[in-house]
Amino acid sequence: MKKVFLVLTTCILTFLSIAKERSDKTFLIIFDKDELAYHQANPSIMEVNFSNAFDTKLYLGNSETALLVTVPFADWTVCEMGQAIVKVSNSKELPLEQVAFRIIDLHASQQNFKSLVSESLDQNLKSKSPLVKLNL
Repeated sequence: MKKVFLVLTTCILTFLSIAKERSDKTFLIIFDKDELAYHQANPSIMEVNFSNAFDTKLYLGNSETALLVTVPFADWTVCEMGQAIVKVSNSKELPLEQVAFRIIDLHASQQNFKSLVSESLDQNLKSKSPLVKLNL
């Protein structure tokens, strides 16, 4: 679970640092290795489902597998992404939500992050309690 959080945090921070107002939307799809094995799913085959129509980036390695999919329209939801039928192996197709551990809308996550940061900054400005240095 720590690995999933680390991948998610890294991806969100990357997109926050380069994000501009755009009409497209990026989804982070995280896969659990046990779930992939259960469905006999191949992440590379699943990426091909999306790469023909959208910009994609597949991350494989020691942590959980992650797939970034950027769609050219901003009104697509996580539910619609999850309902997409994907080929998981040469002989099997499933809805993405049955294979994916999490599907995250990075645009919505970015807005939530900005909101949390601004609330935190507002609270820091409102509380004018002096700092106390303790000598131990």
